[in-house]
Amino acid sequence: MAEEQDLPSLGEQIKRLQGDVCLLKSDMAQVRADSIKVESDVAAVKADIARVETKLEVFRESVVDRFDQSVELVKSSFRTLSN
Repeated sequence: MAEEQDLPSLGEQIKRLQGDVCLLKSDMAQVRADSIKVESDVAAVKADIARVETKLEVFRESVVDRFDQSVELVKSSFRTLSN
C-alpha cells in the first residue's frame, strides 16, 4: 500500500523533471546561440585590430619617411650655410 501512495508522488516528480529537462534544453540552445554570437563578435574585433595595426604601420612608415626628409633638409641647409 505504501508503494501505491508513492506512485502519484513519483509521477509528479517525473513531470517536474521533464519540465526541468525541457527548460534546460531551451537554455542550452540559447547558450549555444550566444556562444556563436560571441565568436562572431570576437572575429570582428580581431579583424578590426588587424586593420588598426595595418594603419598604424603605414603611419609609422610615413613618420619615419618625414623624419628622414627633415634630417636631409637640415643637412642640406647646413651645407648651404657652410658654403
